[in-house]
Amino acid sequence: MTKSKLKNILLLLTGIVILVNLISDNLYLRLDFTEDQRYTLSQSTLDILRDLQDPVTVTAYFSEDLQPQFDRMRQDFKNLLEEYATRSDNKVVFSFINPNESDELESEAQQNGIQPLVISSREKNQAVQKRAYMGAVINYGEGIEVIPFLEPGAQMEYALTMAIKKMTIPEKPPIGMISGHGEPGMEELNEIVSELQVLYAPETTTLDDSIDLAKYKALLWIRPTDSIPQAHLDKIDAYMQTGGDVILAVNKVEANFNSGMGQDLYTGISNWLENHGVKINSDFLIDANCGSVTIRQQQGPFVINTPVSFPYLPVISQFADHPVGKGLSAVMLQFASSLEPADSTYNFIPLAFSSQKSDLQKAPTFFNFQREWSESDFSRSEIPVAALAENKNNQAMGRIIVFSDGDFVINGTGQEARQLQPDNISLFVNAVDYLSDDTGLMQLRTKSIKHRPLDQIEESKQTWLKTLNFGLPLLLIIIIGFVRYQQSINLRNKRREENYA
Repeated sequence: MTKSKLKNILLLLTGIVILVNLISDNLYLRLDFTEDQRYTLSQSTLDILRDLQDPVTVTAYFSEDLQPQFDRMRQDFKNLLEEYATRSDNKVVFSFINPNESDELESEAQQNGIQPLVISSREKNQAVQKRAYMGAVINYGEGIEVIPFLEPGAQMEYALTMAIKKMTIPEKPPIGMISGHGEPGMEELNEIVSELQVLYAPETTTLDDSIDLAKYKALLWIRPTDSIPQAHLDKIDAYMQTGGDVILAVNKVEANFNSGMGQDLYTGISNWLENHGVKINSDFLIDANCGSVTIRQQQGPFVINTPVSFPYLPVISQFADHPVGKGLSAVMLQFASSLEPADSTYNFIPLAFSSQKSDLQKAPTFFNFQREWSESDFSRSEIPVAALAENKNNQAMGRIIVFSDGDFVINGTGQEARQLQPDNISLFVNAVDYLSDDTGLMQLRTKSIKHRPLDQIEESKQTWLKTLNFGLPLLLIIIIGFVRYQQSINLRNKRREENYA
């Protein structure tokens, strides 16, 4: 090959590289071959970024030189922000600050609401503890949102998109939370209320004649315990006749631990529900997939607290192929009842079910905490515990979503306060979003990365993966060796030719 030809090829390659770089400034492309699409922005995120009117400034406070998983989180968040910037036509701008560089930067991070985590690491064969910052501050116009701690994986996208969405909603529609019949106050529902406040303005309301329910995007009715006047139920009917939607979490049975009995609970709402296509039965769901309670056992002179499985606390992990339950893995209920269709003029759509090993006990029933449960106690499967009802004949009429446990979204206050399962919150808020919101953020809330532990993969596939992991590198080495060998032979043959120079 002559020097002039080589020079022309180098110039051509240089030109191609420059052209590719110029095109890449305006063109973003990333292929995502993962099953759960973990590296692909959801459509709801893309819609929000497309509608941005003003710049969004993200200041990420991330410590550096930590353990590999934390450094990877920093890089993942940076990659995510780069994609946000590209997809928003550079309306999202960002910067990274390492608070550990100085006391002033640490103080700045903490004043902005980013609190450090203490993590352990090893330096020079010694265990040391470091303060690690992994949060962000987002500004849009005069609004400001803080993400104190960013979780890895898909939750990064959820946290960032929801923070932007909070500041870009011009006016949040009101959601009515019904009170006046023994329902918990908003302070006992603070985790649910906090999540709802992203897209809505939840507020307490009553069913008195003076209240205009028409202003509410939806009504939430959570665990009424007192008898409900017929006039109040009639008012809900009038609200639904105009297209209003209702989400109910109600108890048909209740447990009394002092007496060790479970009994029926009458409020009048179950009869009203039957007129809207859903029957909630006076029974207790028991499930082999369940939570546990702690009982005190006497062992000699000692009293020992022992956790025992309690099937009346079912863990729901089976959900219908429906947006309300999409992406959820485990919802903890307590003393739930079964649901079934009640009126042929309504579509009854189950949303969540018990496991393959479950059953029902009619109220009243006695709780035996020391009972040893066997498989024969669970002879039924997939019993509905949540359902959607839609009127077949009147499409303009509002819809109802019913949960047969009124306590699963109550976190309480004071000494009785408890932290809810994340999926408990997601299931309920998904129901609200399904009926009231069209942004698509409900899919993003439950978007998660699917893990595939090797011990949970069938044996034939394990063998195939192990063979592939071991054999593929060897195969590549053999192929490369063969190619190099063939090139060497071709070069040797060329040198033997008379006109070779």
